[in-house]
Amino acid sequence: MIKHIKIFFVFTLSLSALDNVYLDTVSQEVESYNVHDISYNVPEPSKPKTLDAQKSEPLTAPFIVDDKVSTVNKKIKTHKDIKIFTSNEVPPINYTNTISLNKLQVSEKKQKFFHMILPAILISKENLRLKRERVLSLMNTPVETMDEDDVDFLNALYKKYKTKSNKKLANRLKTHPVSIILAQAAIESAWGESRFFKKGNNIFGMWSFSKNEPRIKALGNRNGKAIYVKKYANISDAIDDYFVVIGRGAYKSFRKQRNITNNPLVLVNYLVNYCELDNYPSKLKKFIVQNKLRKFDKFELTANY
Repeated sequence: MIKHIKIFFVFTLSLSALDNVYLDTVSQEVESYNVHDISYNVPEPSKPKTLDAQKSEPLTAPFIVDDKVSTVNKKIKTHKDIKIFTSNEVPPINYTNTISLNKLQVSEKKQKFFHMILPAILISKENLRLKRERVLSLMNTPVETMDEDDVDFLNALYKKYKTKSNKKLANRLKTHPVSIILAQAAIESAWGESRFFKKGNNIFGMWSFSKNEPRIKALGNRNGKAIYVKKYANISDAIDDYFVVIGRGAYKSFRKQRNITNNPLVLVNYLVNYCELDNYPSKLKKFIVQNKLRKFDKFELTANY
């Protein structure tokens, strides 16, 4: 049982330690929903197609436009608008807002929360895969022989991921299992009840250091100075930013292990510095197992939605 929570990111600090309302909510919500094994319905992955079916219906990739997954924007008015996926194929739904799920029964709240976040994770992972493949295709191409579009593409990523090495860039563009992200999302957002999540789609309490971007003022200050967190247009943008933080932040050992294993229960050991929650890796492991989140690692975007 979690009794004391003081959370903030290394370098990209979480604001939870500075917003008492948020901190209290996280403590209460995680304590309430992470104590016992609570069963809920997670759709089983679709069965592989037979050889004959594969011949008649060749596998295809998600629909791509301008090197990005084509998404469908959807506004959530009530919890009924959150689609529960009945197979491991997930349409690229981009939820443009969030709502409180606090009035739902625990099992339904958990299910709705995970299925609300899931499409954004898969969209972001696919977009990063596309970028990484393009980087790999340019790995050994001299700059002077590249097209202008390729040069601009690489320069933009060099700036965002703070490297000019294609090898390092390709490594920073890799992703990790959905189960880890869902567990972190539930803990960091207090099951979607944090003020930052509900008002700004900010799942992980990401700080804002620029007055020129949409942001939310925190209730607390640091050294007498006001603190702000980012306000995202939708859940997908929040997930995109999360991957950038993991890709270029102080998580070198975690990025290294992503090249060795895809086992979430092993990888979480290398997120020990992600926040100040005591025994954070152990709590992530417990959370993933209790909530049967590894099933989500087999989910993928629907082809040609």
